[in-house]
Amino acid sequence: MQAELRRAVAREALVLDFQPRHDMKTGSLCAVEATLGWPFRRLGAPSHLPMPAIPTIERGLSSLLSAWIFRTACAEAAGWERHDLRLSVKLVATQLRAEELCLQIAAALDATGLAPERLELSIPENLVFSLEDDADIAFASLRDIGVHLLLDEFGHIFASLTALRAIPLTALKVDRVMLRGLPVDEDSLTIVRAVIDSSHMLGLRVCADGVDTEAQRATLQKLGVDDGQGSVFSAPMSAGDLGSYLQR
Repeated sequence: MQAELRRAVAREALVLDFQPRHDMKTGSLCAVEATLGWPFRRLGAPSHLPMPAIPTIERGLSSLLSAWIFRTACAEAAGWERHDLRLSVKLVATQLRAEELCLQIAAALDATGLAPERLELSIPENLVFSLEDDADIAFASLRDIGVHLLLDEFGHIFASLTALRAIPLTALKVDRVMLRGLPVDEDSLTIVRAVIDSSHMLGLRVCADGVDTEAQRATLQKLGVDDGQGSVFSAPMSAGDLGSYLQR
């Protein structure tokens, strides 16, 4: 799989898909999440395989990938007619080398002219407990220039809320596994409500991933979730389709 990815990089066969995120109160579009994929049709794999599905990536290859992701995603966002939309880009473990990460993001912002406050770095929950020693310095530096930091996949490994204190976060995204029982399962309802209330007390915006039914959307709205993404709003789409979506 890694060899296939390296060939895709050489052939410039990589693609970015984009999934809209909507304000739960107004229904208006507030952010767009960019995910990486590339043509991969062997062994019954999906046509676009996302970055988080890759177990391990060699450091040098990961550096090339992350630089391409930031540069391409920021260039797309800089061209959107709506300049109030945030761009969310997910990190992977091998990107968390502080100096390189900051340089790549600074270079992408400088080359594309995207305002730092329009960029949101999405950090998977499991990575928070395996960060390199200087990663917290990188995140603090990025927050200082205005970049938003979102803790992604919260609840996927059911870690404690201590994860919220590890880095200077601005938002948290509740993982879809926590939403499966909504709205009928009382235990799920209690847990999700506690996460939302605790996050808001810490001044964090709360997003919900995997909002796939109207019942889930209505329940999460009542619980106070700020943003939501899922099939009830929109599936991931290409950059071209996103352009049409933004013109609605």
